[in-house]
Amino acid sequence: MNARRAALAASLWMVGIATLAWAADEPWVASARNARKANPVATDPKAIAAGKELYADQCLSCHGANGTGNGPAAKDLERAPTDLTRASVLDQTDGALFWKITTGKKPMPAFETMATETERWQIILYMRSLAPKTSTSQAASKPAK
Repeated sequence: MNARRAALAASLWMVGIATLAWAADEPWVASARNARKANPVATDPKAIAAGKELYADQCLSCHGANGTGNGPAAKDLERAPTDLTRASVLDQTDGALFWKITTGKKPMPAFETMATETERWQIILYMRSLAPKTSTSQAASKPAK
């Protein structure tokens, strides 16, 4: 009977691990309600500078100075930090990003109690400033299709 219980426990443990691995790979998508939330902080140099300061204090160690996910703490994480300059991130609404920063997803902590609402919105403004700049001369030189 003990061997049977041990086998059952091992099977349940393996199912639990498989479930956790599957859940970790699920897409991280904000609800439509959260995604629609508008950023109440005006996009201005002062708000972006405040966001940069907060980012340096709270985000840089994992996401890196340029937001590409190569911060000094990134190597120690079980999952690589998101590259915040990718189109798949920048195409998300401010509301979706706010929800993600607020709730977190391991290994990223939830910032609901670590930063005020205004601070989280300011971080988003700064994140958007990290977007790769496209050269207008390159864009103008490309032939239209």
